[in-house]
Amino acid sequence: MTDLRVGQFKRLALGLGVSAAMISSAQAQTSDQQTIDELRAQLDQMQQRIEQLERGQSSGASQPMASNQSGWNQSGSSQNDSPQNNVSQDAYGEGTDTGTSANGDQPNSNQQSLAQQNQATLEEMQQVEIGGLLEFSGSVNDWDSQSKDTAGDLDFGKFIVTVQGESGQIDYSLAYRFYDDYHFLQHGWVGYNPTEQDSFKLGLVQTPFGNMDYGYLGYYGNLAYLAGFNDNQNAGIKWDHSEGPWDTSLAFFKSDNLGNGNEHYGANAIGDSAQGNSEENQVAARVGYTFGHDTDFATQVNLSAKGGQLYNRNTERSGDNWSAALGVDGSYGNWRTLAQATTYEYNAKNPAESESGISDNALQIGAFNFNYLIPAKGEIYSASVGYNMEVEWGPVDNLFFFNDFSVIDPSGDFTAINGGFGNQNNPMVNDLGVQMTAGPFFAWFDIVSNKNGLDYFGAPVDDGWNTAFLTNFGIEF
Repeated sequence: MTDLRVGQFKRLALGLGVSAAMISSAQAQTSDQQTIDELRAQLDQMQQRIEQLERGQSSGASQPMASNQSGWNQSGSSQNDSPQNNVSQDAYGEGTDTGTSANGDQPNSNQQSLAQQNQATLEEMQQVEIGGLLEFSGSVNDWDSQSKDTAGDLDFGKFIVTVQGESGQIDYSLAYRFYDDYHFLQHGWVGYNPTEQDSFKLGLVQTPFGNMDYGYLGYYGNLAYLAGFNDNQNAGIKWDHSEGPWDTSLAFFKSDNLGNGNEHYGANAIGDSAQGNSEENQVAARVGYTFGHDTDFATQVNLSAKGGQLYNRNTERSGDNWSAALGVDGSYGNWRTLAQATTYEYNAKNPAESESGISDNALQIGAFNFNYLIPAKGEIYSASVGYNMEVEWGPVDNLFFFNDFSVIDPSGDFTAINGGFGNQNNPMVNDLGVQMTAGPFFAWFDIVSNKNGLDYFGAPVDDGWNTAFLTNFGIEF
């Protein structure tokens, strides 16, 4: 008798013993005749099953037998030496029966394999994390009479759905954002991690440029972010390598965005616009070295560069663009500091200024369903400082104070309005504020002052300072 049949007899014999014990227990503990009859019927079925197996064995069934786990049949010869062999080897060298037993039932090894696969699937599902964020926003400013008369507005901010997980060396992450009248994928990638030091990401990933991960500390970012250099997402593949104090990244981006519109997170040139430029086939590289690595007082110095094709969809001609940045990122106990200098140039093949209505000294970019202008060539300087403090103020457990300042120095005449025609003072933005957290609840309070601030905040571009008090609060789950 094969090991398969021996195993079946053992399991059935065990079933008989358990059933007999159940009958005895049922008779001893209850007078419920219906329960006893049902148990006896099950016992009869098991006895009939054993008799069928015994008849099949005594008749010398000619169906192929499954090998045992050692790969040898009862005669002592290797199953692989027989033309009747129906055993395949899985990745671990264990036998998996591909035939059927003499009574026509599916072999037990297949059932075990299916159970193992189901268990593996359940374990992977447990590693998936689904989260989100619901946020509301309020604002009051000093340039809008209605805002001052009504003490500002309170509006729906955004709703975010996040999914992330891993399976072995594969991981993935995505975040989808919903606003009042538009929505977009903020990021979405699949990663492969061949070693503890290396990772590859494919999809809509963050560009390795400047100070990471954001390049600013507050809620609204700085001019390097608004111009599309820090905290920017592009579609392509990225390699990250971390070893000791060194961090190295290299990326290739086929497209700057998923699509040619302005409904996305990071600012980029907009193909569907009057000027019509889009960033294609970009290469980005970044290297950083951390002094005081793995200590509470660490300073990273990083150098990065990016460049590639600047294709104009209106003229169907290709220009180019390039940028470079030197950054310093310091963490000193509860203190955090950032500083970055960025230089860049867009050499666009634009339509005539009279046709587009936009100066060649300006580049039309967009994000968050909104188009605006930056200098086509210039330098950006930014500096940030933050302080983290744990507190016990009722439900409030943490305060984070911050200040972000940034300025753009255009290389030619530039203004953020009137199609870029004109020459106004350098754009400047300062964001002073605090973030409060209470478990999953959060609130940001920002005082944003800007001067010619790219028309991003809706403030006048008039060489004067304008200020808005902004708040964003909600729950993360």
